[in-house]
Amino acid sequence: MNLEIDQLCGDSLFQLNLAIWLAQPEPNDFSIRAIFYESGFTIYSIGPLLPLPPDIRLIIDRTKFDCQDAARPDLILATDNRTKICFLECKRSSFGVMSTTAQQARTLVLLTGPIMPEVLALGPRGSAQGILTYLTRKDQVEDLQRTLDIIKEEIANTKLEMGKYGCFGITSDEKAVLIEYSDELKKLMHLREDSPIEVLPKTADTDARPLYFIPYDPSVFNEQSEGEQKLCRRILFERFLSYILCKLGSAIVPSELVLTRIEILKSVTFDIYEAWEDNEAKKHFRSLLRDFMRSLTNNLDPDIRKLIEHDPERGWVFQLENAKTHEEILNRVSKFKPEDMDLTKEMVPELFDY
Repeated sequence: MNLEIDQLCGDSLFQLNLAIWLAQPEPNDFSIRAIFYESGFTIYSIGPLLPLPPDIRLIIDRTKFDCQDAARPDLILATDNRTKICFLECKRSSFGVMSTTAQQARTLVLLTGPIMPEVLALGPRGSAQGILTYLTRKDQVEDLQRTLDIIKEEIANTKLEMGKYGCFGITSDEKAVLIEYSDELKKLMHLREDSPIEVLPKTADTDARPLYFIPYDPSVFNEQSEGEQKLCRRILFERFLSYILCKLGSAIVPSELVLTRIEILKSVTFDIYEAWEDNEAKKHFRSLLRDFMRSLTNNLDPDIRKLIEHDPERGWVFQLENAKTHEEILNRVSKFKPEDMDLTKEMVPELFDY
């Protein structure tokens, strides 16, 4: 399924995966321009929940400053020496100062202030510079910047201190997806070139998405169209299936093949799963994996199904007794079609999260 490129630029999952790519070390001939990596920034964390220190919360209570006790930035980038830390937040659109999203923004600008090194356990207050950046569609940048400027004025009336901030705008032309930014943000992030920069080439009649590190994010699921929801889940399920088939195909016979939950989830996210600190999102991923494995095994004939067991401690165990059973399991599993699953099913938490 192809999305209109302008719609895609406003998709939070596309924005997050694009930002991850922009912070990846890549070969010189790679198609994506990694402007964050070029500037010395790499991924520090994905989706951590960061609380404000108690003394800051006391000032907030006293001044009635309208923010949250904690916030979860989508992505944290850091230089190698940890002297600059960038909190990056993906947004479909701008927001007003009276919204709950503005409460989150107030918290994020405080977290990127002098308290940032302490909050991240990197050192004493003021020992590193924090920068809050928003990644959104180009046509939303002006309004979003205005909201952040108003928040800055609000903070000026308190004893609170905030970090620097700025907005990256995503747009496109006939050749590429581009990132635009102000001269001030260029200096803050040590970006090499003036705005705009082509970061992702476009090819006629092909999907503009890069390969997603995180193909599915439950935190933005309800913001997506039904078609995009189904696509993202199907991609995740297809990765589950591809990994299982790869391990089955290369297994030694006879043997007991054990696939652990963590190895599957690390594989389908290209090891990004370990840097992801959003525990609720990871729990949701585990639920999806359980649902996929149940659908897969229930789709198999009983004689094949009995050769696959789930051990909460070890993982999914495939009994490859001989060449014949190995071939039968591989053949039946390869015929499973993730697109036949309920791709919009609500995942209900289970009593035990194994």
